[in-house]
Amino acid sequence: MMLRRLRLAFAASGLLGLTLVPFTVHSDEGNQEQKEPKPVAPAVPTNTGLLLEPPLDLSDFTYETFVEMMSSVGPEKIRKPWTSPVVLLPRHTRADAKGLTAEEVKAYMMQTKTLFDKGKAIPVSDVGLISTQEDVIRRPMLNHISGFENDVVRVYLLVQKTSSDQDWGYYSIVQDLTVDPALDYYAHIRESGPHFEGQSCYKCHSSGPLAIHPTREDLVLDAPLNAAFNQHIAEQPRSRPHFLTEHPEDHGEPLTLKFCVRCHTQDKDGDRDALFRTHSHPIRVLVDFGYMPPNRRLKPEEIAELKAWLEVNS
Repeated sequence: MMLRRLRLAFAASGLLGLTLVPFTVHSDEGNQEQKEPKPVAPAVPTNTGLLLEPPLDLSDFTYETFVEMMSSVGPEKIRKPWTSPVVLLPRHTRADAKGLTAEEVKAYMMQTKTLFDKGKAIPVSDVGLISTQEDVIRRPMLNHISGFENDVVRVYLLVQKTSSDQDWGYYSIVQDLTVDPALDYYAHIRESGPHFEGQSCYKCHSSGPLAIHPTREDLVLDAPLNAAFNQHIAEQPRSRPHFLTEHPEDHGEPLTLKFCVRCHTQDKDGDRDALFRTHSHPIRVLVDFGYMPPNRRLKPEEIAELKAWLEVNS
C-alpha cells in the first residue's frame, strides 16, 4: 500500500487541544483507493442564458491587488502550511449528546473565530464566484473559508468583505452531527456574539457549505488546499437547515426536475436537501459555469426546462 502526504506538516496547538485531521491518499490492489483531489476547474461561463447579468469582467483586478487585499485580514492568519484542509477540535463535553443546544452551537462558532484570529485555522482564500456574481454586488467578494470538526460537529467559518469595504465580517455554519440528518445552523458573528440568520444564509446554502469556486483561476492563494477542502465538503453528510422544520411553508414547492432531484430531494435518502425558489441565484451561477450537475453538462432541453422553472418561481 502507498501512503502519500499532500503537504507540509502544521504544528498543533497544545493550549487549545488542537491538531489536524490527517489527509492522505491511499491505494492498493483492492477497491479501497481514495483519489487525490482534482484541481478546481477554472470558472468559465457556458452561455446557458440562465444568468440575470453578464459574467462580471475582472480583467483589471490584478493578482497583486488580490494578494494585498486578502492580506489585510492579517497576513499571519492566512497562507498556512497544512496536512489537512480542516482542523480537529477538542472532544465535545457531552459524550452522549443527541442534539446540540443553541449555546453549544454558538460556543463552537466563537471558538473557531478565535482560532482564525490567532492564526490557528487553515483558510482557503479566494474571490468567490457565487458571491461576486451576485446581482446587487457586482464587485470582487473576498473570502477566507476555514473548516473544523470533531465527532459531533463540522464547523465552517467565513471571513468576508467586498473589495471596497474596510472591515471583515464573520459568518459561520455549524453542522450538528448528533442527529440524523445533520442539522445546519447559520449565523453572523457580531461583536455581541453569533446571531442566527438562517433565512439569508440559506439562499446560497441549501445543504450547508458549498464547494469553493474562485471567480478566476489565479484568484485563490492555495489551489491544492482549495481542491482538498472541496473534497471534504463533497463528503459531508446529508443535512437540513434548522429553521425549515419550523417554517417549511416559507419556501414554496421544491424543484422537481429529475436531473436535479437525483441529488437534491426531500427524500431522507437523498444526497442533498431539496432546492426551492429562494436558491435561484446559486442555481443560475453553478449551472451556467458548468459546476452543476457535478458529472455532466445539462442538455439544451434540460436548460430550457430549468430556465422556465426559474422564471416562474424566482
